[in-house]
Amino acid sequence: MKQIWFKKTGWVYIPVHVMGLVITLLAIIFMVPVCMAVVRNGHSVTDDLYEIFVYGTCTAFWWKWVAEKTSV
Repeated sequence: MKQIWFKKTGWVYIPVHVMGLVITLLAIIFMVPVCMAVVRNGHSVTDDLYEIFVYGTCTAFWWKWVAEKTSV
């Protein structure tokens, strides 16, 4: 039996199970200190965006992959 953690609504995946919420919160919790460190050590807005892009896209990719595999 397939466990449904997310529900696809248009282009957005909404967590409908506790594990979906946990995955979403883990992604956010991971990105907060990354963004804080980048902004603290950055020299310009462009440098900050380039550094955040790498971590943000990887995190978003894995979150979306989990959401796709566990959605209706």
